[in-house]
Amino acid sequence: MITKEYSKIEYPSRAQKSYVKVGFTSAAALLLLILLSTTEPPSSSTTTAFAQEQGNDSNASASTSTTSTTSTATNTTEGLNSTLVDFASNIEQIRGHLNAAVMNKEAGNSTLAEAHTLHPIAEIYSSIEPQISNANASLNETLATNLNQLSEMVNTSSIDKFDTQSQKINGLLNQTVQQAIPSETANNNIFKLGIVSNLLSIAGVEYGEAVENGSIKEIVEYQDGQAFISKAQDVFGQASSIIPQEMDPEIEETKQLFSDLNNTIQNKSSPEIVDRSIGAIIREISEITGISEESLGGQAAGTESGETISEIRNLLKQTVEAYQQQNYAEAEAYATTAYLEHFEFIEVPLAEKDEVLMENTEGMLREQLRQLIQNKVPIEELQQHIDKININLDKAEKLIGGVS
Repeated sequence: MITKEYSKIEYPSRAQKSYVKVGFTSAAALLLLILLSTTEPPSSSTTTAFAQEQGNDSNASASTSTTSTTSTATNTTEGLNSTLVDFASNIEQIRGHLNAAVMNKEAGNSTLAEAHTLHPIAEIYSSIEPQISNANASLNETLATNLNQLSEMVNTSSIDKFDTQSQKINGLLNQTVQQAIPSETANNNIFKLGIVSNLLSIAGVEYGEAVENGSIKEIVEYQDGQAFISKAQDVFGQASSIIPQEMDPEIEETKQLFSDLNNTIQNKSSPEIVDRSIGAIIREISEITGISEESLGGQAAGTESGETISEIRNLLKQTVEAYQQQNYAEAEAYATTAYLEHFEFIEVPLAEKDEVLMENTEGMLREQLRQLIQNKVPIEELQQHIDKININLDKAEKLIGGVS
């Protein structure tokens, strides 16, 4: 279990996001319904030199990103096991953070390097720890220990030793995938393309928080977006080598779209342009896989805020039910999912209408609810807090219920 403290870095106000430590009850892994291929050796990840040439900026943001994508659903209706896609995507996000940490270490920016070593610990690991522990408890402890050690090495080790530790963690992540995901699933090209789409969707959210009017306002989120796109491109490369030849035109088109996307990121284009580039790639993947863009993209671009708010209420209800059964880890997982996977998507339109309401509701969902669960308060106190959240959600629905 990871117990690293995160007080070393100061986080900005609007994008402050609490470090959530949650358990997760994994649904039984279901095999993919669409199997086009069953074998492929692991491919080494490429890295993109995106470490920014900045000094150790004390204002550099190490805010928690909206990257952890724990899902309570087991399957999409079209054959992808979303629980395993989310799990594999989280593994790739950790790899992306490792790459970013090494790049910043090499660039001499310890502040950003440390931020990227802390993000896997703070944002992601709690979402995948139960699944890893269920597969191999010893591996879980080893991986957690090594992630902690990497964060402690930022300011004390040489670049070579830091890189060696990062490579060691990547090896442990390979073992984790082998232990937690059936090989016929992990090596399936449809499954890999689901991971690509998931990573791109998350990268789009990160980039949207990072760039405004052609300038970087949140450097960590900007690097997160770059890192996750780089990992998505790596995984796409793995999948494309085993896709039937008749799909070659779509493969080539997607490769060009990735190149265009990287250019828009480098040019610090508007988030709207980046979102369109990401949408174009997901559209090509939809053509390749036969799976709808909405299913591939997670939170569908056209999902109305009212539907999102309804799902938040449903997750809060499940939080209470799990809490009543004294399943505190599962209760916290539901609460975290309500925030990370749903409320995050309505923050911007809600803030445009009522920023105070958005910030109050965000704090109640992100920090206070989690703390109440961890403190194991009486169920009545928890319910009262959730009732207050629901009152705020009622207000939010009146303001933005029809907004896509």
